[in-house]
Amino acid sequence: MLYETLLNDIADGNEQAFRKIYNACFQQMINYATGLLSGDRSAAEDVVNESFFAIWEQADRFNGTGSAEGWMRRIVRNKAVDWIRKQREKPMTSALESQCANESADSSFDPFERVAQSTMADQLRNALSVLSIEHREAVWLCYFEELSISEIAAIAGCPENTIKTRLFHARKILGGIGLPRDSVDTSGRAVGHC
Repeated sequence: MLYETLLNDIADGNEQAFRKIYNACFQQMINYATGLLSGDRSAAEDVVNESFFAIWEQADRFNGTGSAEGWMRRIVRNKAVDWIRKQREKPMTSALESQCANESADSSFDPFERVAQSTMADQLRNALSVLSIEHREAVWLCYFEELSISEIAAIAGCPENTIKTRLFHARKILGGIGLPRDSVDTSGRAVGHC
């Protein structure tokens, strides 16, 4: 299934093509947005839903330069950046507080299990939150989606050397805040897939 073909069909108003691309990409885009938003899955769902609305309305703007997936990811990235800007203007509330309030109504909720599960996620979220959106995007795509440098460059719309530089600086920053040595290579060499 070629996303390019589906986008062309969506531009012609084909709802079935939209359903196909939505079903094929939704979870991947949720994971991507979650990484960009430092682990805030609820916000990621909002961002991705807004993004798919934009994809539906703007499919005719895809001109075939670059990949269709990269074009859609840029929409998600731009919506994520907009969300981050809006959050700076709002008073901060704890995502954990909101989640705990919802879970406390569930009789099967085990608070000890929740704390154990959230510790590592919180550490990762805090670590990613110190990075700029550009660095966070590169780290997410490299380590969590295991994309190559060239694939990340195509998605980000920049040269491969820019991605390498972003990863180098991100590793340097993340290495300085106490992440395990095996997950971060501060020498600048890629660890893992990319």
